[in-house]
Amino acid sequence: MKKIKYLSILWKHKKINICNHKNYYTYNLAQNFFHSNKNNIDSNNYNGNIRSNKNKVKHFKCPKCNNNISTHTVSFNCEVCKALFNIDIFRNFNIFELFNIEVKYDIDKSHLKKKFNEIQNIYHPDKNAQNVEVDEINEVSSYLNNAYKTLLNDVERALYLLKMEYNYMISEDECMDDDEFLSEIIKINVEISKPDANIELLTREYKQKYEDYSKEIKLHFKEKNFNNILNVLKKLKFINRVLERLQNI
Repeated sequence: MKKIKYLSILWKHKKINICNHKNYYTYNLAQNFFHSNKNNIDSNNYNGNIRSNKNKVKHFKCPKCNNNISTHTVSFNCEVCKALFNIDIFRNFNIFELFNIEVKYDIDKSHLKKKFNEIQNIYHPDKNAQNVEVDEINEVSSYLNNAYKTLLNDVERALYLLKMEYNYMISEDECMDDDEFLSEIIKINVEISKPDANIELLTREYKQKYEDYSKEIKLHFKEKNFNNILNVLKKLKFINRVLERLQNI
C-alpha cells in the first residue's frame, strides 16, 4: 500500500486525493485542523533523557543546606532544613515518578488526582505568597501542573510513554499506511463544516471511537508491541483532534 504522510501531507499541498475519491481539503483548513502544538515532552523540557532516568536512584544536594540526598522517589522538601526544592530537583524524575505512580499507559486517574492535590497543598502559589522564594515555588507549581495534565490526557500520556519506553517521537513527516482512515478523517471534517451537521450525533460517535482506540492502545502498551502502539496512537491523535473541533463548535 502506498504510504501517505501522517501530518505534513495534509497541509503541504493545497489539495489531497485519497483512495481515488474526490475528497479535497484546502490548505488553510487542513493546517488549522491537523496541526498541533509540540507535545509536553518538548514544551516543558521534561527530563531530556527520561529513558535513562527511569527507576534509577537519584543523587542531589539540597540547594539550601547542601544535605546529600539519594532517592528513587520524589521528596518535596529537605528532611534536614525543611526547605522546599526548586525545579532542578524535580527534573531528575520522570513525570510518573513525580506522582509516585507506576510507569504504564493504564493509570489510576483518581489516584493521580489525589496525589496532585496533595502536592498542590505544598506548592500552590497562594500558600507561599509570603515566601521570599515565591518565584521558584511558582515555577515548580507550573511544572508539576503541566506534568499532571500530560498524565491526565490519554494522547499526551501515550506520546510521553512512547518517548520514555522506545525513545521515539512522532514527527510531522511520519508516514501512515491506512488510506481508508485518513479518508474518513477528511470526510468527517467536511461534514462538521456543513450548516446542518448533527454535532451531537457526531460527538457521540467519535467519543466512542476515542474510547475504542484508547482500549486498544492500552493492550498494545501492555504487550509492548511498538508497531501497533505507533499505528493506533497516530489514529488516536486524529480522533482527538476531531473531538476538539466538535466540542468547540
